[in-house]
Amino acid sequence: MSTPFRLKRSAVSGKRPELSDLQLGELAINFYDGHLYAERDTGGVGIGTTVALLTPWKENFGGESITYVGVVTANKYHGDQVIGTPTGGSFRSGAFTPSASDLTKDSIDELNFILGKLVPTAPDDIDGVSLSLTGTAGVGRLCQGFTPTNNTGGSLTPSAGTQYTRNTDSTVTTNYITEYGPGDSGTVTGFVNAVGVGTTTLNISFGIYAVKSDNGTYGALQIANDKDAADSTRNVGITSLFYEVYDARLINAASPDGFNKAFLTHGSSTTDNVFWYEDPSTVGAPVISFSGITAPSSPTLNYSSGVPHYTQAAANAFSYTVTVTNASGDMYTQNKLLNSDGQTAGFVNTGHKNYDAFTSGTLPPARNFGVGSGAQVGIAQTPRDLHLTLTSNHFTRFDAATPYGSHNNQRLSYSTNINIMGTTARTNEIDEDNILISSLGTGSGNATRVNAGSTGDNPTPVYTSWSANSSVASYEAVVRGADLRHDQTDYSSGYLPVGPDYSSGRSGTQYFQIELIRSNVSEFNITYSGAVAGCFVCMPDNSAWTTSLSGTNGWADMFQAYRGAGIPTTAEPGCSSGGLMDNNGGTFTCVFGTESSSNDSNNRILIRWKLTSGQSIASMSFSAT
Repeated sequence: MSTPFRLKRSAVSGKRPELSDLQLGELAINFYDGHLYAERDTGGVGIGTTVALLTPWKENFGGESITYVGVVTANKYHGDQVIGTPTGGSFRSGAFTPSASDLTKDSIDELNFILGKLVPTAPDDIDGVSLSLTGTAGVGRLCQGFTPTNNTGGSLTPSAGTQYTRNTDSTVTTNYITEYGPGDSGTVTGFVNAVGVGTTTLNISFGIYAVKSDNGTYGALQIANDKDAADSTRNVGITSLFYEVYDARLINAASPDGFNKAFLTHGSSTTDNVFWYEDPSTVGAPVISFSGITAPSSPTLNYSSGVPHYTQAAANAFSYTVTVTNASGDMYTQNKLLNSDGQTAGFVNTGHKNYDAFTSGTLPPARNFGVGSGAQVGIAQTPRDLHLTLTSNHFTRFDAATPYGSHNNQRLSYSTNINIMGTTARTNEIDEDNILISSLGTGSGNATRVNAGSTGDNPTPVYTSWSANSSVASYEAVVRGADLRHDQTDYSSGYLPVGPDYSSGRSGTQYFQIELIRSNVSEFNITYSGAVAGCFVCMPDNSAWTTSLSGTNGWADMFQAYRGAGIPTTAEPGCSSGGLMDNNGGTFTCVFGTESSSNDSNNRILIRWKLTSGQSIASMSFSAT
């Protein structure tokens, strides 16, 4: 039969065995407290030195909890830990009110959530931020016909005709990206292509944990303006000492020939790439040059005073060749190579010229187009619909610009004078068959030139039809380029179209005679601009008029005053009223006294202008007073 084994025991609350009550290996139990004891060697000498409580807790009735008085130490704890009742007996009011039975992990989660509302939003990081370059050589478009070096690792696929930032000094600098964070932790690195060109680890720079400022240059990476995020203008309202922000850029980073990219990283954040082309081209600036001019071979002409003038007809185009040397390198600026500065005083605008207008030119242009042997384009310029003599700056001025320089304000040098007379009639200048009459008498049509008949101020009046195609008599003034002039010019030399030689036998006074056909005119205004030596008026088919002025063959004088009554006479031939006509231009009144153009059988009024050497008239007109 087995022997019952009984532990040493007690039912007295709080009683524990003494060292003398137990041997090593023996157990004792307090049935009242539910505690188990054993003798324990705490001195490492192999004998019992103290009695240890093996069950220091008390299980509450029902087994759902245990109670321990004292300090519990554990390396790890897993499970639901109850907060319990605070020393003060209850929880004070605050951001939230826990209860004694709440679990620690839940209360910490709630507290963290509440504190999160008090922590300001972090400053922006650099992820996706755009970089931009500074100090480059502008932009250019990639030429076709070659494969440029591409260092971007496939991030960029170069395409001919596309515009790229262009650089030429083998270093590259970006603009600062400003006020990004976190500025107190993480590593910032700058890259050109796959090569790190500068790096630094950020430190805490402010507050009690400050290490040092991160401002400085680290290889080609430059950090600046390291500051408390509270001072940020990008993310305003951040409380002081929570975060830091910084500015960053690349400075003088090595840039190999060809296409490149640059970017910055900060931890897992990465800026966008910025791309450029390091242009190795050695081509010089463009140079514009011109061939000689080819005048129209079968021109369409108008004549004035026997002098031929070009009209605005297409057959009157002047042609020449423009050559542009160094028209491109690896890059070009735009489709337009030759920029026209517009029309000139006498010729229409030929327009801009794109690369494909040049011989063998294409769009996009080929690499090194026009290098060595210049690129050429033909230019044809036709006269404008004007009446003038062109003496300088005949043809359009051009500019050429590439990424490698420019050549501006270039014009074909041409010294030959060109007479132009378009087909549109104008009355604001001198036109032999169209001189303005405004609201004068009865009738229609403008004044026209007639033959002067002979030399002298008062010849027998004639009014035979004028032929603009025929050479003028030695005493006739000339209308050329819309001006009436005392003319002694050799139009057979130094002028186009080639005309008559008026240089000899014409040094004396010259005259210009016109007729007005109007009835009911007894006085009228004569307006002119320029300088003349005299002006005479006649009604050749008015017998009362010609009889009274028989000594002057019917010619009254605008440089003398009207006598004040009756018809002007031989003794008093003046017909100027209200002031004498002079040789400086202006408006002057001619009066017929008691006569009228209605008394001329043909309603004809002749006006005879007198010009001496150097004098001319730019405009004239006749109107009612």
